[in-house]
Amino acid sequence: MTGHLDAINRMKKSTSDYLVENYHTLSRRADLSSPVVRKTVFRFFERAFLKLLPPDRDARIIDVGCGEGAFLLFLQAQGYTNICGVDLSPENVAMCAKSGLSVSLGDVTARNWTENGSYDAIVALDLIEHIPKSEAGPFLMQLRLALNRGGRLILQTPNMGSLFASAIRFADLSHEFGVTEKSAVDLLMIAGFRLNEIEVLPSWNATTPLGFLREKYLSVLHRLLSLAEDSGRARIPTKNLIIVARRES
Repeated sequence: MTGHLDAINRMKKSTSDYLVENYHTLSRRADLSSPVVRKTVFRFFERAFLKLLPPDRDARIIDVGCGEGAFLLFLQAQGYTNICGVDLSPENVAMCAKSGLSVSLGDVTARNWTENGSYDAIVALDLIEHIPKSEAGPFLMQLRLALNRGGRLILQTPNMGSLFASAIRFADLSHEFGVTEKSAVDLLMIAGFRLNEIEVLPSWNATTPLGFLREKYLSVLHRLLSLAEDSGRARIPTKNLIIVARRES
């Protein structure tokens, strides 16, 4: 009987629930314990994000949806000391704890961010696409309020204007929606950021000579295919977008 009840309870869970419980295992993500993998990931982070982070190594930074803690470990390696994270996956949080990181378990959309202090930078890499579109705007409003004046919200999310849009959009069972360069700005404006506070950047990820060559090829191919579009053509060819929003007021 107990086994039967367990089976019934398991069927009440959503597909995303199952994925979140063991996100690292089911997603078959690269293991950061490998020095080679860690070096490659860190080189990408340095290229894409280091210039966007506060110069003060004592700045208060939170990684929202921190996963296995890769970006937090990168921040540590760069000398940042006042860092923490939060993630919904028990497996991810356990991996972060094993790495000695300060990470809490929780649903970031249910958290009352305005009661948890102010941050100089809030990082949310590969997160907003997992949140239902109806909740994304209000969630980002809370993150904006949790920023200090002059603080930055740094997002990375799949680029629906890229040649790989469909592959990325449906590569993860828990993806809910996607944005283009334009709709990314729309979303951040809904969250309360002014147009001049928002910047959308390409997320170039190459770390090897062959990778840089592929990026050149992608740029040319994207430009050629975009000729068939009008003035609203996508400008950024990368698989992901980086969105930076500053809270100036």
